[in-house]
Amino acid sequence: MGGSAPRRDHQLPVETTSFVDRRGELTQGRELLARARLVTLTGPGGVGKTRLAARVAARVQRAFPDGVRFVHLSGLHDPALVPLAAADALGLHGHSAQPPLDALVEQVRDRRLLLVVDNCEHLAGACARLAAALLHGTEGVRVLATSRHRLGLTEEHLLEVRPLPVPDPDGDLSAAEGYPALTLFADRAAAVVPGFRLTPDNRAAVARLCRRLDGLPLAIELAAVRMRVLDVDQLLDRLDDRYRFLTTGSPAALPRHQTLRAAVAWSHDLCTAPEQLVWARLSVLAGSFDLETAEAVCADDTGEPGAGRGRSPAPADALLPGGACPAGVPGGARPDVAWGGARFDDGSGERALPMQALAGTVTLPPLGGGSRNVALPVPAPAGGPVPLPVTRPESLITPSPGNGPGGALTRPESLITPSPGNGPGGALTRPPCVKSPEGVTLPPLLPGPAGPATPSPAAGAAGTWPARPGPALRADDVLDAVAGLVDKSVLCREPGPGGVRYRMLDTLRQYGLEQLRRTAGEEVAVRRRQRDWTLRWVGECERGWFGPGQPETVARLRADRDNLRAALDFSLSTPGEALAGLRLAGTLWFYWHACGAPREGLYWLDRALAANPEPTRERARGLWVAGLLAAATQDFPRGRRDAGDALALARVLGDSAEAAHAEYVIGVLRLFGDDLPGALRHFETTVARGPVPGQHLSVVGLDQVELACALGFLGEADRAVEVCERALGLCERHGEQWVRSYVLRMLALAHTVRRDWAPAERHAREALRLKLAVHDVIGIALTLDLLASIATERGDHRHAAVLLGGADRVWADIDAARWGARTLNSARRNSEERACGALGRDAFEQAHRRGGSLGLAELVGHALQEPARPHPRESPAPHDDTPVRLTPRETEVARLVAEGLANQQIADRLVIARRTAEGHVERILSKLGFSNRSQIAAWVTAQR
Repeated sequence: MGGSAPRRDHQLPVETTSFVDRRGELTQGRELLARARLVTLTGPGGVGKTRLAARVAARVQRAFPDGVRFVHLSGLHDPALVPLAAADALGLHGHSAQPPLDALVEQVRDRRLLLVVDNCEHLAGACARLAAALLHGTEGVRVLATSRHRLGLTEEHLLEVRPLPVPDPDGDLSAAEGYPALTLFADRAAAVVPGFRLTPDNRAAVARLCRRLDGLPLAIELAAVRMRVLDVDQLLDRLDDRYRFLTTGSPAALPRHQTLRAAVAWSHDLCTAPEQLVWARLSVLAGSFDLETAEAVCADDTGEPGAGRGRSPAPADALLPGGACPAGVPGGARPDVAWGGARFDDGSGERALPMQALAGTVTLPPLGGGSRNVALPVPAPAGGPVPLPVTRPESLITPSPGNGPGGALTRPESLITPSPGNGPGGALTRPPCVKSPEGVTLPPLLPGPAGPATPSPAAGAAGTWPARPGPALRADDVLDAVAGLVDKSVLCREPGPGGVRYRMLDTLRQYGLEQLRRTAGEEVAVRRRQRDWTLRWVGECERGWFGPGQPETVARLRADRDNLRAALDFSLSTPGEALAGLRLAGTLWFYWHACGAPREGLYWLDRALAANPEPTRERARGLWVAGLLAAATQDFPRGRRDAGDALALARVLGDSAEAAHAEYVIGVLRLFGDDLPGALRHFETTVARGPVPGQHLSVVGLDQVELACALGFLGEADRAVEVCERALGLCERHGEQWVRSYVLRMLALAHTVRRDWAPAERHAREALRLKLAVHDVIGIALTLDLLASIATERGDHRHAAVLLGGADRVWADIDAARWGARTLNSARRNSEERACGALGRDAFEQAHRRGGSLGLAELVGHALQEPARPHPRESPAPHDDTPVRLTPRETEVARLVAEGLANQQIADRLVIARRTAEGHVERILSKLGFSNRSQIAAWVTAQR
C-alpha cells in the first residue's frame, strides 16, 4: 500500500515508505523471539502485520548466522506447495526422493535461521505442519508467522497487532504528533500534497478521521491518497456516507472489518469505470506483474490469436455496480492454443471460416434450451469489414433451480429489473437499457418465482438483447487505468526483471475478486485469459530458450512464479481445462530442469498427467519431462518408466520430436545408472542421427554433452574434446548460454583427464560464470568442485580450500552427500587431504570457513577473480613487487571487511562515522587494485 508492500525476493522486504513508530510491539516481538521458537503476529487485515514482522526480523537478524528469509504466501492457494515455497525462500534445491517437507527439515537441521512466514490465514493447516516439522526436527530454526488467527500449536506464542492509537478529537491535541495514526496520515498526505503537516487548525479533523478509520493503517493510507482532491473535512464527510451505506446491512460483521471494507469500497467508488474494471481483472494475478501481462489479461483488443479463449470477459459496463447496463456481449471461437498453431474444438488444427460473419449474422442460442440457434442480421458497413459473429456467453445466463428439472437457464438478475407495476411483488422484466435491434425479437423470458415476466414498457413490446458488443477495453485504456491505480495506491510499483512491475495488496485483491464475481462467469473468463496469455508467453520462452536472453527469461519466470501457479491451478481444477494445464506444465520443462525446480515441476505434472490419460502429444511431452525430473530427484525407477512410456506413446502418435526427447532422458538414466558403455552407444547413435524435425535444439546440444561425458568417464579425452568443440559451435551460433555452460564444463573435465590444467581452469571458470547467469545451482556446485580439484593440482591449496568451503555450502542446499556419488565424493576428499597436508588443518579450516561464509554471487566472483593471480608453481608475469602498505586503521577495517561486516557495522564497531568507514574501504580497494569487498577478504585471508 503506497509502496509498503514487500518486494517478493526472499530477503527482508525493502521498505519504500516510512515506518510509523510501533516501539512497544517491536520490543515485544524481539523478546518473544528470544524465548520462543514460534511467534505469530495476529490481527485484522490492513493492521500492518507484514511491516511489523519485517521490522522485528531486521532487529534480530544478527542473532541468526544462517540468515533471515521471507516466505510470501498471499499468492499461494495450494497447501501442498507450502513446503516448496519455504524451500525456495531458503534457497534449497533438494533433489532427493523424500517428501518435500521431510527434505526441507533434513537440509536445515543444523542451521540457525529465522523463517518469516507471511499471510498464513488461508493456508493455516499447511503452515502449522511446516512450523511443527521445523520445531521438532531442528534446534536452531525459529519461525515468525503473520496470520489473522493463530496456527494452533502448543509451542506458539501470540503477539496481537492492534490498530494505531488515536487521540480523542475533542481532547487536548497539543501533542498530536506523538500519535502514530496521525503521524501516518500526515506522512502519506504530504506525499501527495507537498507541504501538508499537522496544524492546530486540522488536528481535530485528522484525529476524527483516523478514529473513524479505527486506526487501521491500510484504511488511513487509502484515505490520505484522496487529499489530492479533497480536504480533511470533505474526506470525513464522504467517508461517513460510504460507511453508513456499507454497514447498514451487515450487523454481524466485526467493526474493524466494516471499517476497512468501507475504506476500500470508497476507494473503489472513486476510481473511474476503466480503473474499476482493471482492478477487478487484475485480481486474478496472484503475484507481481508487468504492464504487458496487465494488458493481456485486462484488454479486450489484445490482437493475439486465441486471446480470451472461450468466451471473452463481460464488457466494462457489466462489472460496474450501479452503472449502465451492458451494451453487448463480446464473443468468439474457442481455440486450444497448441504448439505450431491454433487448434480448435473440431481438432482440425485450422480456423474454420466464420460463415455467420460472412453472411452478416449473429447467433444467439435460445434461453429456454434446445439446440436451435436464431440467426440475427447484423448489417455490415459499406466497404468496411464484415462483423464477426457474437455468441451469448455462459456468463450471462444462470441456472434457475425452480424452473424445471435440473434448473432451466435464465437471464441473471443483474440483467432484469423488478417492475412494481407488473403484478404482485413486481415481475421481472428486461431493463429499459436493453433494446432490440430493428426487426429482431428475442425469445420470451422464462417464468420466475414472482410470476411470469412481462416486458418493460420502456423496452418496447418485445424483450430484446443487444446484438452489438459494448465498449471494449483497449490496451491504451489499461495503461491509463494502471497509472490511475498506482496514483490511488491500489497498485504498488516495484522494480523487477525487465523493468517496472506492479503488485496489489491481498486485501485489495480480494475486494477486486468480489467485484469480478458479481458477473456470472466473469472470473472464469478472466482466469482463462490469464492462462492463455501464460501459455503463449511460456511458449515463446521455450522457443527462444536455445538463444540469447536466457538470464532475462529465468529472472522473469522466477518473478512470475505465483502467476504460473495460478494458471496451472486454474487449468487443473476447472472442468474442460486440464489439457491446457498439461500443455503448460510440459512446456515449462526447461524452467523445471534448468532452474532447479524439479520437485514443483513433478507436482504439477503428476496432477496434469492424472487428469489427462488420453494418448495425446501433450501426454507424451509430460511423460518424458516427468521422467527427466524424476531422474534429477534420484527416482530412477520412475524416470525409466515415464521415459519409456513417453517413447512408446510418441512412436504410436508418429511424433518424432517427442520420441527424440524421450530418448534423451533414457540415455541420461543410463549415464546416471553407471551404464557407461550403454550410455556411450546410446548417445553415439542419437548424435550420429542428428536433429529431427521439431526437436528442441537444447536437447540436441545436451545429446552431445552426454556423449562427451560418457567419453570422458571412459578415458577417451580426445574424442570428448572433439565432441565438445562441435557443441560449442552450435551454442555460439545461437548465442546460447545454458547448454554452453555444460559443454564448457565437460571440456574442462576432458582437459583434466589430459592433465592440461590451464585450459581446464579457463573453461571451468567460463562455465561457472554462465551457470550463475541462469541460476543453475547444481551446475554451480559441480563446477566449484571441479575448480577446487584443478586448484589442488596446480598447487594453489588455499584457494582450493576456499572453493571447497563454498562448494560444500552450495551442496548443503542440494544434497550434502553429493547424491552419494563415488566420483564426486572421492574427488572432494582428495582435494581436502592434499590442501590440509600443504596448509595444515587450522589454516585449511580457516580458508574453508571463509568460502562457506560467502553468498552465491560472492563465491562465484571469488572463484572467477582469485585464479587470475599467478599460481605458485607457474612463472608469474613481470610486475611491480613493491609490497602494498595499509595504515593500521586500514588494516583493521580490512579485517572487519573479511569478517563480512557492512560499512555501518564497521562504523559501529570502531565508533566512527559511516562516511569515514566508507572512505577507508574505498582507499583499501584503490591501494590493492581491487574492485569489490570479496577480494579484500581473500587478500586478508592470504596474509594470515
